[in-house]
Amino acid sequence: MNQITKLAAGLTAATLLASCGAEDRSAPEDQAGETDRNGEQQKLIVQEDEATREASTALIDRKPGETGRLEEVGSFNLFTGERIDPGSARGIYQKGRSATARIDLSGTGNAGAIRQSDDVGGGANGSSAIIGFGNDSALAHNSTAYIDQKGDEGVVRIQHQGDGNFSVGIQVANLDGSSTSAEQTQTLAGRDHRSEIVQRADGGLASVTLTQGEGSIGEILQAQTGAEASIAIKNGQGSSARVVQTGSGEASKADIDNDGAGNSLKILQKGNRGAHEATISALSRNSEVIVAQNSGRSQNASVNQNGANGNIVVTQSGAVLNKAQVDQEGDASRGLTGVVKQEGSGGRNAADIDQTGQSHDALIQQDGTGGGSVAAIDQSTDNTEENNASIKQSIDAETGTDTADVDQAGSSNRARIAQTRSSGSTGSNATITQPGSRGTALVRQDGPALKAQVDQNGNSNRSQISQAGGGAGSEASIKTASGTDSNEAVIQQRSGGTIAAIDQGSPNNKAKIEQVNSVASEGIVEADIDQGGGVQNDARIIQSGAGTERSATLTQNGNENTGTVKQEGLGKGLIANLQMSGRGNRISARQVGEGTGGLAIELQQQGDENGMTFVQRGSQLGATVSQDGDNNSFDVSQSGSDYDISVTQVGNNNTFKIAYTGPARGGGGFSITQTGGEKRVED
Repeated sequence: MNQITKLAAGLTAATLLASCGAEDRSAPEDQAGETDRNGEQQKLIVQEDEATREASTALIDRKPGETGRLEEVGSFNLFTGERIDPGSARGIYQKGRSATARIDLSGTGNAGAIRQSDDVGGGANGSSAIIGFGNDSALAHNSTAYIDQKGDEGVVRIQHQGDGNFSVGIQVANLDGSSTSAEQTQTLAGRDHRSEIVQRADGGLASVTLTQGEGSIGEILQAQTGAEASIAIKNGQGSSARVVQTGSGEASKADIDNDGAGNSLKILQKGNRGAHEATISALSRNSEVIVAQNSGRSQNASVNQNGANGNIVVTQSGAVLNKAQVDQEGDASRGLTGVVKQEGSGGRNAADIDQTGQSHDALIQQDGTGGGSVAAIDQSTDNTEENNASIKQSIDAETGTDTADVDQAGSSNRARIAQTRSSGSTGSNATITQPGSRGTALVRQDGPALKAQVDQNGNSNRSQISQAGGGAGSEASIKTASGTDSNEAVIQQRSGGTIAAIDQGSPNNKAKIEQVNSVASEGIVEADIDQGGGVQNDARIIQSGAGTERSATLTQNGNENTGTVKQEGLGKGLIANLQMSGRGNRISARQVGEGTGGLAIELQQQGDENGMTFVQRGSQLGATVSQDGDNNSFDVSQSGSDYDISVTQVGNNNTFKIAYTGPARGGGGFSITQTGGEKRVED
């Protein structure tokens, strides 16, 4: 049986107190109504007998001119405040299934409530409730709408047009163990609205739209599996949106779309089984975006922000195979901050931050157990400058290679990568690319099997790679393209079996490689510096410790360059190769070996007014020196056993000096070949 009731008299709504998962409330006792100060009866529609249990219908339609005293809405906490008491609210109460209720009001200070439930079976299954306050011709201000619906496959609609309105919709389903869904939509047009949805239903669907105003709030709580929620803020500033999806559920989806300024957007997803997805689009300035996901597996977050002076923070924890994508791009992007934090067990997380524009900050932090995580920051579009990028990976894992990559364009950018790996043989990889000027690149790695690479193609850049930890096989390289100058590159390695290389092709550059082996380890230690086509470059290679064979190679082309090589410590052998071409260059080399390993050095200079100095101490010493040009000089000192030296000088006014001491076990001496004009040999 259908029953339609129309009341033109005033509605009374009492205190509406709401919380997540509010329990079912009984119908108010005063069903007959009461009289207000104007003598108009305030009514409550009640449909709860056997005649109205199936397919009941109730309608309250209040015209704009119909006024009367309305009961004041009292104080309450809502949205997870855990306080709700709508017992004396005036409106419609239906007890049964497939019920339909609707309230339409306009004006100022109205209140309307709809409650649908059933204590038989799964509740008020298949029921629908609609409240509409205001329309295009008659707005509603400072009004309150409350709907409490319990049952499967329920539908709730709330719509406000006006300012300062408040709406609450609570839906509880699956009371008999079913897995059916509930659906709710709230649309509020105007300023200073507050919209809140609470759903406890498998596969619940919730949607909030805030339009045409500012200072509004939209909040959704869903506490079952497979939930979907969306909040849209359009043309509003100073507003906020929050979605909370929690409980033991999985595969929930949340979406927030915002095009206002100064808004706060948040998504929180929790659950034991995970597989959640979160998406936020914030095309505005001064907006705050937060996504927090904490569950068992494969969470996915995607955030897009365009504007100035905003920030994004994405946190993912307690799961494996997390993925986070942060895009802060667009012509108006300035002063944005993007942060991604991933932690938990299992590893194989992926995080990517893309930023265009100026004065941005980007941070990716990955922690926990399980390797194979990937982190990337891209700030590489044209006209980008003064950006900061930082990646931190601290992983405890035996397998899976962790990868970090930073790509920056423009000038005055700063990039940092820090990787810590406790064990395993697959290690960590780091790459920084900076094609602009006045950039800073810093890589710090600790653990086994490390690889790091920095590429810089501008002027006045600074780069440093530091590697430490047990095991062998660490590699590091820094490269600066030709046509750039005043760059500084440093590589520091403190482990076994390391390889390091610096390549600079312009003037006024500085390069330094320092390799220290704290314990003896298999694997050759290699260092290579190549400085070509420049003037006043400086290169230094320092190798020491208890490592095995060490090799140093230094090449410089240009004028007024200086090169220094120092090798010392235990090992099977020390090998150095230094080559220079140009005018006014200086080489300084020192080899001090401990043990039975041999020492070998080869020095070559081409050009005029060049000079060489080197010292060898140990056993099985050998040196080969050649100078081609005028006014060159060479000074060598050898001490130990089994020493030998060969010197070739071609040119005018060249000088050579040698000093050697120690027993001549196996022979020792030197050979000198000098061709050209005046020359001098000192012994």
